[in-house]
Amino acid sequence: MNSQKESNSILIIADDFTGANDSGVQLAKKGATANVIFNWYDWQDMTLSQPGDVLIINTDSRAVSPQEAAHRQEQVVKQSPLPALIYKKIDSTLRGNIGAETSAILSTTQLPIAIVVPAFPAMGRTTKNGTVYINNVELLKTEFATDPKTPVHSSRIKEVILQQTDLACGEVFLPQIRSLNLKQELEKQIQDGKKIIVFDAEQDSDLKQIMQSVNQLNHPYLLVGSAGLIDHLPVQYQPKQQTTTKSEGKSLLVIAGSMSHMTQQQIDYTQTHGKGNWQIVDIDIHTLLPKYQPSQLEKYSQQIQTILQNSDHCIVRTCRDSSLRDFINQLCQTHHLSRTELGEHISDFLGQLTKHVASHLEFGGLFLTGGDIAIAVAQTMGAKGFSIQGEVSSGVPYGQLLTDKSATYRVFTKAGGFGSQDIFIKTLEFI
Repeated sequence: MNSQKESNSILIIADDFTGANDSGVQLAKKGATANVIFNWYDWQDMTLSQPGDVLIINTDSRAVSPQEAAHRQEQVVKQSPLPALIYKKIDSTLRGNIGAETSAILSTTQLPIAIVVPAFPAMGRTTKNGTVYINNVELLKTEFATDPKTPVHSSRIKEVILQQTDLACGEVFLPQIRSLNLKQELEKQIQDGKKIIVFDAEQDSDLKQIMQSVNQLNHPYLLVGSAGLIDHLPVQYQPKQQTTTKSEGKSLLVIAGSMSHMTQQQIDYTQTHGKGNWQIVDIDIHTLLPKYQPSQLEKYSQQIQTILQNSDHCIVRTCRDSSLRDFINQLCQTHHLSRTELGEHISDFLGQLTKHVASHLEFGGLFLTGGDIAIAVAQTMGAKGFSIQGEVSSGVPYGQLLTDKSATYRVFTKAGGFGSQDIFIKTLEFI
């Protein structure tokens, strides 16, 4: 049997922070010690001080150029001790540099094939005939097509991949997956010279069938997928006793930097149905450009502190509704910024704001939504990594920031488009 299938050692390479957490939590639930490391370029010492079964490296490469994204994958693979399995975590809505990153890892590792399965049925992300659907709506007809930072230009997985690589790409559709000869189909595509093979999946049972067939191959492979497929990896861990840290505060602070329509719905639902007193602080991003002032930081910080000191819960948001997405290009043109630079500017402000608030008072939990926002806040607060402890619900992990100074609160994260309408309420109940 291939050693790739016998060991529990796993290296997960993710392109953003919330994606890294989404993948790690699936294995943490099985008993694995899963640590997310922020610095893709300098992390060896961190892994020695925070050993674990699963090493998750955040390359923060979703919004960089394809060339830079490929470079970061190569460096991570070259610096890593050879794991039993490499898992390239991608976004289930195809944002990022999927083709360039997959190609770079194949080239660096000399693995012969990549198995690509973006579907995450538990979160409403499915694939049929090679096309991605979000809650049964074709990808290009959803808000992800106009993502402020990394818009998607095709619903077809193969087409997205081939925008960034010349490697031969094959497809396996649902009838073949649900047949009794999936392994033979895989072997045939490999013999035909396919280097990247894309799979449909509408149900968890499809993911299970794919993984069972892939695990029977006589070839080593690279797995490329969302957090959905990770739950079906052929690994087992001994359950560990979780240690918890008692928080000194009772309030929940939500930093909602995502412009996702789902996040806006979650905020609206919380205002209407949430128990306790939920207050919202709206950040006017227009006033933060081209450069925010210390007085603005102080003003918003004082507003948030007043809310939390009264044992109320605070949601900090940068977008009242999805209409602001339509003005992103105008803001960029006015201030001569790229979408990436605008996102980094907003992320930096929210990171500094959260750090300022945390230095003055304790709160019960910190909820970060939106990958760029989450990583910016965590790093601004001095974190080098994130130790995953579990999840509140599917796609919403929690844990502790790995910092020199121990924090007294749990941190919760989610991608902008993830989570149920009542996720903030559930999180408060969990705390």
